Amino acid sequence: MTRRRSSHAIACALTLLLANAWPGLAQMGRPFYVGGELGAVFSHGVTVVGDSNDRASVCDEFINPAYASVPGCTDLARGVGDNWSVPFGGTLGRHSSAVIGVQLLPMARVEAEYVARTSDYSENSPILAAAGVNADKLSNELFLAEEWLGIVSSASLMGNVYLDLPDIIPGATPFVGFGVGIGRTKADYASVWSRSTDPADITTGRELPNADEIARNLAGTSSSARTTMEDTRFSYQLLAGFDYPLGDEVSMVVRGRWMAAGEFVGTLVWSPLRSHVPNLRLDRSEPVDGTMTTDDFSYASVSVGLKYHF
Repeated sequence: MTRRRSSHAIACALTLLLANAWPGLAQMGRPFYVGGELGAVFSHGVTVVGDSNDRASVCDEFINPAYASVPGCTDLARGVGDNWSVPFGGTLGRHSSAVIGVQLLPMARVEAEYVARTSDYSENSPILAAAGVNADKLSNELFLAEEWLGIVSSASLMGNVYLDLPDIIPGATPFVGFGVGIGRTKADYASVWSRSTDPADITTGRELPNADEIARNLAGTSSSARTTMEDTRFSYQLLAGFDYPLGDEVSMVVRGRWMAAGEFVGTLVWSPLRSHVPNLRLDRSEPVDGTMTTDDFSYASVSVGLKYHF
C-alpha cells in the first residue's frame, strides 16, 4: 500500500466513525475539542548501518591507473558485503503537537494530530564494526574513521483512537490510545575517513607491481561528507495519560507516548572521495554514494497541554 493510500484509508475510517456516531453527539454536551501540547523527548541509542557502491581503493582509477588488471575491479557487483556500523548514545529533545478530536461515545474518541519532535544527538562516534574491504582499511592505514549524528527531527500526521477509562484519579479522566500515520524524518549526518600521510604506512595494494605508486597516491587522502538525510515512513504510536477539567470548556491534558516508524533510509555522498571527486573513474562513469539506514529513530515523550471543548 502506498503512503497516499494509507493516508486516504485513515481519513476514510475516521469519517465513517464520525458519520455513524453523529446522532448521539448532540447528547454529549461539547463533543469536539482542539488542543496543543509541549513536552520533553527521550530518544534512545541509535545504530546507523552504512553501505556504499564503492570498490576497494586499488580499483580507484585516481589511485591506481592500472586498476583494470586487478581481479574484481571491473566486476558488475560493487560494494557487496562492505558495510559498517556506527553506534550513537541516547539524547533528550523537545516535543510539540496540535490536535482536533471528537468524542464518539462516552468512553471512545478519535482525533487527528500533528506531532513534531527534535532530538539533538550532536555526537561523534568512531566506526567500531565493519566488513569486507572496510574492515581491512580500519585495521591498516586509516588513522581517523568516525561519523557524526546531529539534529534528528520528525513531523508526523497521525490518526488516534482513545479509550477513556473509569475515573481512578479524583476529578481526572485517564485514557489509553493508539495512533497510525505518516512521518517525515530528517537527520543531520557527517562522515570522515582519513589515511596516514606516510606512504610507508599504506598497506593497500602491496602485492601489486605498482605498489609504490598506489601508496604515494593514497597517502594523506581523506573522504568526507556532510548532509541532511530525509525519509518518509509509516508511523505508529502508543499513548496514555489523563485529562483534568479546568472549567466547562477547558481541560489540561498530560500525555505520554512512544512513537516509532519504519526503517529510516538516507543517502550520503563523500565529496571528496579519497581526496578527489566522488567517482571511481576519470571519465565519471562510476559515481559513488552511500546508503545509511537505521530502525532506531523511535522515541518516548511526556507532554502537558490544554484542550478547548466545544
